[in-house]
Amino acid sequence: MILRVCRVFFIVSLCVFDMRALSQAPSSTLQGIVVEAGRESPIAKANVELRSASGSNLAIATTLSDNEGKFFFPNAAPGQYRVVVTHSGHVTAEYGQRQSAGAAALVTLAPGGRNDIKIAMTPAGVISGRILDKGQPIGQADAVLVKAIHTEGQISFTPVLAIRGDDLGEFHLFWIPPGRYYLMAVVWDIANSIPRFVTPDGNDNSAFYDQRYIGRAVFLRATAGGVIADNEAHIPIYYPGTPDPQLATAIDVRPGAVLRGMDIDAGAVQTRRVRGRIDGMPAPVATPPGQQPQRATVSMRPLIASLTTNPAQAPNAGADSGGNFEMTNVVPGRYMLTATAGNLTGRVLVEVRDRDIPNVVVALTPGFPVSGRVVIERAGAVSPDPSMTGLRIGLRTDPLLPGAAVYAVSPSPDGTFTIGVAPAAGPPVGEYRVLVTPILASPTPPESTPNPVPAQYQNLYVKSIRMGDVDVLNDRLRLNNQPQDPLTIVIGSNPGTLSGRVVDGGNQPVSAITVVLVHDNGLRYRVNEKTTSSDSAGQFDFQSVPPGNYKLFAWDSVERGAWQDPEFMRPFESQGIPVRIDEGVKISVTVKPLER
Repeated sequence: MILRVCRVFFIVSLCVFDMRALSQAPSSTLQGIVVEAGRESPIAKANVELRSASGSNLAIATTLSDNEGKFFFPNAAPGQYRVVVTHSGHVTAEYGQRQSAGAAALVTLAPGGRNDIKIAMTPAGVISGRILDKGQPIGQADAVLVKAIHTEGQISFTPVLAIRGDDLGEFHLFWIPPGRYYLMAVVWDIANSIPRFVTPDGNDNSAFYDQRYIGRAVFLRATAGGVIADNEAHIPIYYPGTPDPQLATAIDVRPGAVLRGMDIDAGAVQTRRVRGRIDGMPAPVATPPGQQPQRATVSMRPLIASLTTNPAQAPNAGADSGGNFEMTNVVPGRYMLTATAGNLTGRVLVEVRDRDIPNVVVALTPGFPVSGRVVIERAGAVSPDPSMTGLRIGLRTDPLLPGAAVYAVSPSPDGTFTIGVAPAAGPPVGEYRVLVTPILASPTPPESTPNPVPAQYQNLYVKSIRMGDVDVLNDRLRLNNQPQDPLTIVIGSNPGTLSGRVVDGGNQPVSAITVVLVHDNGLRYRVNEKTTSSDSAGQFDFQSVPPGNYKLFAWDSVERGAWQDPEFMRPFESQGIPVRIDEGVKISVTVKPLER
């Protein structure tokens, strides 16, 4: 009896609590319609999600559009939300986007309010064709759609979507978001499980790999009309039929485009030999009985990151006692050749094209320790500064070498540091960029999310980096011998602020416009630039802007990170608004969206 009374009391209490909560914060209603962009025809069974305004991709509530494209959230809690819609054959859309890949806007639900919105979805495109070898089909080859990524002005490619061709060499890539792509044919020379890249809407940062585990090798490797020769190899071939990405034809996929007949001649290419000599070989060291003598080694790393059709073909070799080396089966491309012998290292750029390379000479040198000091300028400075040990001072090869190590150390509490200890661990002869992470780091690829800067460093910025009279911040550090001057890094703590408003031709505010502030000096293309989007009043805001010269750009629709591409930026340069940011100064500007 007592238990029953308690249960009744508990249920009544919950009802009273719920009623009070509802009376204090009436729920909101959100309804709308999903249509196809350009046609305005309704899209049925589209998946509509309410997501947190914080940027989380977890759905708070989900529903489907009906046969008329309409959706309804009857009891949403008041607040701000993102509304994201997905549907097969269309590009993922978010409320507020003016075009596919454009900036989105938040929906504000007032207590007891009713919102009615419309979301337009862009139809995806199709690319189909054949992979051939001198007119004959190559079965089981892959067609890979890639995007060009520009990091520090250097091009590389990231896979977006891939499909395996059939026995006739035919492929059919579908659900392609509008954009600018390159198409590759990849013919595999190995019988193994091969990864396929799948990011169907172009927004999935964690691309997954779909691997086939079929035992029969005939199903695992690509097959053409014959067996390749010992001095031949398949490499990724770009549409319409070139191994050189600089000569590839870019493909503009428009909304709903159907591009047929995109055939690629992907026959094997002739490989080359690279011969050379290592200068500065160390004196031979007696080898204990039963052990192999240590030899100098040579490796070649491609400057453009790409897929490899056979990892066993990575160029590397050992040198003989006289320093002579030879590498066979080297496929065409640009490489950084690196020779190492004990504590000595040497590098040289090598370009392999249509002939053998007979006389490469690479000089070995010891590493050169680089010493310096970090100074943090700020009011009420203390010594030692607690922020010092959280910094990392690094030297990274320039041009950017994919996968190359960064020589880095943390400064001592008094700001002093030494990169490398003579004669072993210092960086060898070459050109380098100086990094000061987390406040001055290499730009993050567009498909990745930059690591957040810890709160204690958000108002800090690199003010200058000098070695003697050389401005290393806006240029590069050239190591030809042991530096005589220290590397001096000055960090400021009094950034500026830039705010503004995006307006149209009638001076009316424009929301969901991508606004980008890019450096107008030697740091252009070298760091992550600041970007945001305009709100419902057209307002935007950049906090903690390092002093310097900038240009401000605003786009109605722009692919993420496109401003890191010099070719993309060239036609817009004259339209950018020059901005000068001084220490501790707040400025405001008005900008109009640019048309592509």
